[in-house]
Amino acid sequence: MTIQRPNVPADAEGGSAAWHVLRTASLAWPIILSRAGLVVLFTADTVVTGRVGGLELAGLGLGVAPLLVVLLVTLGAMQATVVLAAQSIGAGRPGAIGDILRAGFVNALLLGIGAAALSLFAEDFFVATGQAPDVAAVAAAVARQFAWGMPGQLLFITANMILEATERPRVGMVIILGANLVNVVLDGVLVLGWGGLVETGGAATAMATSSVVRWGAFAAALAVLLADEGRNGGRYGIRAPLSAWVRCFVAAGGETGRTIRRLGLPMGLGQGVESAAFAALVFMAGLIGTAALAAHQTTMTVMALVYMNAVGVGGAASIRVGNAVGRRHPRALARAGWSAIGLGGLLSGLCGVVVAAAPGAVAGLVTADPAALAIATRTLGIAGWLLALDSTMGVAMGALRGLGDVWMPTLLQAAAFWFVAVPVAWLAGFHLDGGAVGLFVGMGAGIIASNALLLPRFAVASRAAVRRLEKAAGTA
Repeated sequence: MTIQRPNVPADAEGGSAAWHVLRTASLAWPIILSRAGLVVLFTADTVVTGRVGGLELAGLGLGVAPLLVVLLVTLGAMQATVVLAAQSIGAGRPGAIGDILRAGFVNALLLGIGAAALSLFAEDFFVATGQAPDVAAVAAAVARQFAWGMPGQLLFITANMILEATERPRVGMVIILGANLVNVVLDGVLVLGWGGLVETGGAATAMATSSVVRWGAFAAALAVLLADEGRNGGRYGIRAPLSAWVRCFVAAGGETGRTIRRLGLPMGLGQGVESAAFAALVFMAGLIGTAALAAHQTTMTVMALVYMNAVGVGGAASIRVGNAVGRRHPRALARAGWSAIGLGGLLSGLCGVVVAAAPGAVAGLVTADPAALAIATRTLGIAGWLLALDSTMGVAMGALRGLGDVWMPTLLQAAAFWFVAVPVAWLAGFHLDGGAVGLFVGMGAGIIASNALLLPRFAVASRAAVRRLEKAAGTA
């Protein structure tokens, strides 16, 4: 049986809910695989490190936690790149893409270098926060290996966002899938000792392999952008003279770069307040014990992988809502956002059913340490019920970004995670003796609070945007 898709122009006013879901899904699935590929790099490192031992797995989770917050803040800031690109295309100005790409590269490189420098203080920071010295030493080595790959990852994400905004998301998907195959081979040889070619390593070695392939992914994405631009006659203005690239870097991205930073700062902070709260829970788990920290890392790895549904569908929501704003299609704007929110919740909800039904089996895919496995089975049992809500929260943020509504969602996220999630986690984990399980009770409280704030916000903001567009159409 074949599915007949409604014959409706892109982002049409009269598209049905089913048509909008199909449009979002067709754009989202390669983005999901592309973003999931970035997490799978880390997941592969986690799995092979979990086979080395509980100490190495705990060190991996701790070492990445603070830098991952910085990385996610910068990735959130870079979301302005895809919003500007989508709005430019929707407004019929594809030639502006080249300036947006160059300015995005400048911001990515500067942010990546600044973030990487923080790894120089990693071990002192871990010890100062009360972590065990042996875990802190492993974590510091992991942080250093993670840090030098951060600029490469941010540059790749920037290039991939342009590919997605120009409706070529499958290119980034193929590149990151190839990067994962290379990473698995490197992890197998260098960490697990496949073939007996070298002496086996640990968590830091696993992280070093990912940094190598992140830079390789950027080189491949840039090559594709330049080659495609040559074939399409320079439609997007990407293949500019070398002097244009130099001027852009000297001027820190120029006016476009300043626009990306102005829009991206609240987006990055919105991503950061959530990820910083999650990092705080990692440090709390470290205070409970090494096994609890390893179990927490196991559970967060699964949640992060499933959350790529939200990242992909949220990215599609940003693009489609941004396109609707650029084209002045008010009804398509709201329908694109709500259909994406529903789709994201459905996809992650299905994953959540599997995790909640077989938490022990899922935990066993990540760690073989008996103490960590016993705790992770309980924490994953809770996490499974949170995955759908975690996704609707993330997609709602993406839809709001497409509207250009960035500061208020950031404040709402900060309230949900720092006034609800972290205090409840501390209370349940330490004062009610819930341990690692109590930390996920707190996380669930924050996710529920975030949904209770962000979904009404999108309803209000989308109605306001519709009224503005209708008023503009009436006076045109």
